[in-house]
Amino acid sequence: MPELSTVLLLALLPGVGVAAGGLVAELAPSSKKWLNWSLHAAAGIVIAIAAIEVFPEALDSVSHWTVGIAFAIGGLIYLGVQILVEKRAEGSGRMWMIFLAVATDLFGDGLLIGAGTAVSADLGITLAIGQIMANIPEGFASLSTFRANDTPRSTRLWLTAAFIVPAVAAAVIGFLVLRGQPESWQYSALTAAAGLYTVAAFEDIIHEAHESTSDNRRSTLALIAGFTLFVFTSAVLGG
Repeated sequence: MPELSTVLLLALLPGVGVAAGGLVAELAPSSKKWLNWSLHAAAGIVIAIAAIEVFPEALDSVSHWTVGIAFAIGGLIYLGVQILVEKRAEGSGRMWMIFLAVATDLFGDGLLIGAGTAVSADLGITLAIGQIMANIPEGFASLSTFRANDTPRSTRLWLTAAFIVPAVAAAVIGFLVLRGQPESWQYSALTAAAGLYTVAAFEDIIHEAHESTSDNRRSTLALIAGFTLFVFTSAVLGG
């Protein structure tokens, strides 16, 4: 059985991915094309996490009906959070809307890691690595937006550090609640977390990519590359 310390370590990785992307945004010249491509790559990674790691694992233990219902629950939870965020952020500026959206994504990341690690340490590790890969471009996009809105660097750094909190908190909660529970509960929760995470990522990442600049063939190639990269990474870890 994985230890809580393992979950804490894995839960740090999504925040590290956002921080790494933010560091690149701080140091690199602004490029809308690169931002668009990197976000499409992140979307490809998100698709691969759900399609390669979560759903096949879940379908080995629970019914198709359960997977569908659990995914819908996760997606609906995201929609509810999105509505609350939009209402709370109204008049506060785009910067805070983006901060709350990324924090919601990271909370979903943490739930996915906590639920996955409750199933097995190997699954938790694979999911965490996939999320750090996807969150680098997301962090790049978020911090680029803060920078474009003339947010002071000290504030940007504090915001980057704060991104670690929701992922760690959600991972610990998910792991402690699901540890020792029946396998069907664990996989249902894992699928629900994947639903929240996937819908949130698509809503935020793809929208942000289209906001940055218009798509082109390289955008599609970046999405394909992101999917393929995670599949290869999963194969190496599985081996």
